[in-house]
This record gives sequence, structure tokens and C-alpha cells, in this order.
Amino acid sequence: MPMAERVPFVIIGENVHATRSFARQGKNVATVDGIEVVVFRDASGAERTCPIASPVAESSEFAKNKVKHIRNALLLGLGGDGVLETKLTGDVSPEAAQAGRDYLIAAAIRQQRNGAHYLDVNVDEISPDEGVRVLAMAWLVRLLEGAVAVPLSLDSSSLPVLVAGFAASKAPCGPLMLNSASAERPEALDLVAAHHGAVVLSAAGTGGLPSTVDGRVANANAIYAEALARGIAPADCHVDLLVLPVGVDAQSGNTFLGSVRRFREEHGAEVRLTGGLSNVSFGLPNRRLVNDAFLALALDAGVDSGIVDPNVADPARAAALDRDAKPFRLAANVLTGQDEYAVEYMTAHRAGELAES
Repeated sequence: MPMAERVPFVIIGENVHATRSFARQGKNVATVDGIEVVVFRDASGAERTCPIASPVAESSEFAKNKVKHIRNALLLGLGGDGVLETKLTGDVSPEAAQAGRDYLIAAAIRQQRNGAHYLDVNVDEISPDEGVRVLAMAWLVRLLEGAVAVPLSLDSSSLPVLVAGFAASKAPCGPLMLNSASAERPEALDLVAAHHGAVVLSAAGTGGLPSTVDGRVANANAIYAEALARGIAPADCHVDLLVLPVGVDAQSGNTFLGSVRRFREEHGAEVRLTGGLSNVSFGLPNRRLVNDAFLALALDAGVDSGIVDPNVADPARAAALDRDAKPFRLAANVLTGQDEYAVEYMTAHRAGELAES
């Protein structure tokens, strides 16, 4: 795609993902007639409820007061449509199945309305059985492609699951994206090339996640070269230089930003640079502030794509942040390792000096 025709920042919406959970005591879960349900607004804006499938209610996460709401909706839809056996989904009424389907569609459409250019979909946690995941991915691709106006980004740790998703797709809104290819599975690039799709290229290596700029850029260069060798256009390559929480490694923000700058200098403007940008704030309070500050720094470094929640992340808002404001400076100091243990940031948080997330 010519540069003049490209959108400034590609948003890969991350929310149709079977790992996503709500707190049972939160605003998204209610008790109706003595039964816990997930509350949502459907694509028309009407308030609805989605029952909780028995496998979800019997799960260890539920006992810990978490509801995996995307997994729940998947089980209801798959059970109601007869894709999976009742022993895997529990008994599902026609009304519950429709609520599950509508829940998934609403989650996708909300991201589309808020600016997503791709919708990342992942069913891996519906079951440890790869055969079940294959069926679930194919079903979900068909469901969402009948409802949304942007292409999907298929995300799985299993290549057969990705193959099933690509095979099920009619690509009504353009070629799919694959999330992701790496040195651990370069063969995934053959699937992308065969379908003329886009791809997230991970800088993870066969030995794990490099902790240095040199290591990440070397891995990214290798998988990028593999993509180009298969005829995948640079503009369809979204190179993920790996965002890790600064709460785990105080230099992880600097490493990501340095890797972005280096890769951009080496390869120019056509290739996309991306990452799961909200990963950086795990474990910190006021996550929206930290995420916005990091997005601003990432844009400065050369990032032009992100695997983010479009309902929360806003590149325009991040770019317009006041860099001299105290909340931004405190967040930026954490992100760049200057406030190594977030001492100043946490002191300001406890004093109520940071913007609410």
C-alpha cells in the first residue's frame, strides 16, 4: 500500500481474546433472579445479559472471583450452534447461545467504532485440546466476518488453529493478519504469503525474549528477512520489538524504545513497528496515565502500530499530552528507568497527584 494511502497509526484491537476477565464484584457482572450474569450492551446499544456457562462457573478463575467473559461467550455460542459437545460447553439454551453470539459481535464492533483497523482474535484458553481450539477459531472467524467491517488478526500459539482460521475466512474486508511469526515458527510466514496477508513479526528468539537492544533487533532483522524472502511486502510487516512490564525490569521501556529507533533507522519508513503497548504498565497504579505516556514516547521513537485496546488507547490524545506536566514526567521517568523502582511515582500516587486512570 502506498505510504500516502496508509493510516497514520494502525490499531490492532486486542479484546476478542479468551484470556480476558472481569471481576465478579465489578460493574460488568450482576445477579439477576439469584443468577450471576455478564451485563453488556449489544451492537444496537440495548442493555443485555449473558448467562455464565457451567464450565466457566466451575473454573478455578471463577472461584477466584474472575469471569473469563470472552471464553464464556464462546462456549455459549459454540454449544448452541452444536459445534462442540454438551460435555464441553454445558447445556446451552437457544437464548443463551444468541446472547453469546451477540456478546462477541458487540465486543468486536465496539473496537471497530473506536478506531481498530484489525481485530485480534484468540481462542486458545477455551480448551487445552487443540482440536477444540481449531473448531472454535473457524467458528469465530465466520461469526465476526459476518458482522464487522475491518479484517481480523488471528492470534494463537498453535499453527493448526491459525490454519483453520485462515481456511474459514472469506476475507470480506481485506486480507487477514497473523499474530505472530517468530524464529520459533517461521513456517507461519508461508500461511501469510499464501493468503497475501499482513503479519506481526515477533523479536522473540528460540532462546526466549532478549533483554538488550542488540538482541531484539538481531532477532527482528532475521524474521523480517524471512518475511521479505516470501514476498510479503514491508508495509504488511508489523515488527513487534517486545513490550515488557517496567515493574519487572526497570529498563524494559528503554530497551523497547531503543529497539524501535534502531530498527526504524535501519529499515526506513515503510515497515510497521508495533507492540503490546499496555504490557508496560502491569502492576502499576494509574495504568491509563502510564500507557498514554508510553504511547507518546513510542510514537516519538517511531512506532506506528499497536496491539492495544482502542476503547482506551488514543494515539491522538497521547501525542497531545503536556510533556511538562508533573504526571507525565513522573510516568516517563518510570518508563525510561530514571525512577528505577517507581519510588517517586508511587509517592505521587499515594498523595493523589496523578491523573486518574
